[in-house]
Amino acid sequence: MIKKINWFDVFLALVIAALFALVAFANQRNNARYIEQIDVKLLSSNNHFITQEMVEKSIIQTFPRDSKIVNSELNLKKIEDKLNKHPMIAKSEVFVDVDGKLHAQVTQKKAMARVMNGTGSFYIDENGNKMPLSNQFSAHVPVVYGELKPKNKKVFSDLLNTISNDEFLKTTITGIKINPDQSLILTVRDYNYMIEFGYLKEIEKKFDNYKAFVHYSKNDTLIGYYKNVNLRFTEQVVCTK
Repeated sequence: MIKKINWFDVFLALVIAALFALVAFANQRNNARYIEQIDVKLLSSNNHFITQEMVEKSIIQTFPRDSKIVNSELNLKKIEDKLNKHPMIAKSEVFVDVDGKLHAQVTQKKAMARVMNGTGSFYIDENGNKMPLSNQFSAHVPVVYGELKPKNKKVFSDLLNTISNDEFLKTTITGIKINPDQSLILTVRDYNYMIEFGYLKEIEKKFDNYKAFVHYSKNDTLIGYYKNVNLRFTEQVVCTK
């Protein structure tokens, strides 16, 4: 008995085979493309620790040779790993488009404070880790004096993030002194008093108390005579002249 040929199945098989061949041809052609251009995009708008030229130079250093680079010779993960090891870069994403252009999207680290103590001077990023100073840019952040114990790194980072994410605190707090017992003293921009912040506990409550104190003291001429504002007691703000 002669089996009837299902021409639709034959047609479908030919279409699928043609699609696979087309995809393979496209991939082969794409892999044979030369990298014509490098496009660097810095996603962080407020930081200028690195430049597009610096990122591009770092990428070129990963290329296998100095002549034209074929797409298939690129190791995108290697490029990303190199960029992510840069002390000023938080993360990066690298990809090549169909036109042979290499794209690098880079997010810079954010400096939360500048430390000045016996171990030198450096920034602290939003994760509480050290960042070197930059010749390209100086961040306007609180200056920290004193030594922080490693066990307090996380909660101190929380304090810095609270300051940075609050428009009032960010423009008000200029300095943080870490005492040997790990209690804090803060300095402010507009007044001559010191803020006794106390230990790294109930951070948001203390800052809320301070903001309320400033709000209700704006029309009080005595605020300019205070020498000390004590936030240690979370139920009240104690001021002394």
